[in-house]
Amino acid sequence: MRKFTVSSGKTVVKPINKIWFILLVILILTVIFSLFIRIDPRNIRIGELFILFEKLFTPKGNRTWGDYFAFMLTLREPLGETLKMSLAGTVIGSLAAVPFAILSAKNILKNKFLYYPVRFVINIVRTIPALLLALIAVFFVGTGVLSGIIAIALFSFGIMTKMLYEVIETVDMTSFEALESTGANKIVAFRFSVIPQIAPMFVSYMIYIFEMNVRSSAILGYVGAGGIGTTIKDNILYNYDRVGAAIIVMLVVILGVQFFSNFVRSKLQ
Repeated sequence: MRKFTVSSGKTVVKPINKIWFILLVILILTVIFSLFIRIDPRNIRIGELFILFEKLFTPKGNRTWGDYFAFMLTLREPLGETLKMSLAGTVIGSLAAVPFAILSAKNILKNKFLYYPVRFVINIVRTIPALLLALIAVFFVGTGVLSGIIAIALFSFGIMTKMLYEVIETVDMTSFEALESTGANKIVAFRFSVIPQIAPMFVSYMIYIFEMNVRSSAILGYVGAGGIGTTIKDNILYNYDRVGAAIIVMLVVILGVQFFSNFVRSKLQ
């Protein structure tokens, strides 16, 4: 460490540069992981990646570029299903998360015998992957958009509840306690003191979860949950160009959703 004396006579100690420590930690972790993860360089075929890209983003066989882009227009219906189940599942799951987030916040319900069981149930839901949730939904209600909505709703519920109760636990409780001291019950106090503080974060989180669900909804088609994922599943083995066209369409939609979400978040700040 180096010491400097400023004009006021005060001695300032230059902090230690931590970059070398961070690099050392990364190096140690890399060595440790290499002991457990064996990588055979002969199995790494970079050239195959370019071949895959060529198959995905060029017309197959006798198909023309006109056929390639015309196929994108046929994806309107499955794309609509994807957006429909993503939006419906996000809204349903996020709204259902609100009461559970309140019951999980220890600054609202100070009895640990009340909020711990609720958190335990939420953690169970969050542990189950969205793909498994979709598989369970398909088992009960059959293939289609409904199973996708159920899976996305449960997935959104787990994420929103976790994030929302953490936000509730960080709010300023002065106004809440003041309203309670005047005789208001917890519901009224929460309505007028806490909700105005968490509402912008709730909307921001819901948009973020919707954006995440649009990305992941394509995977749900592999278990019969509908949407554009079904198109990818049906063509993945033989028609790579169809898969590539679907990927391009999804990319455009995701970029549009991301632009919209960034715009809304900027208005909430």
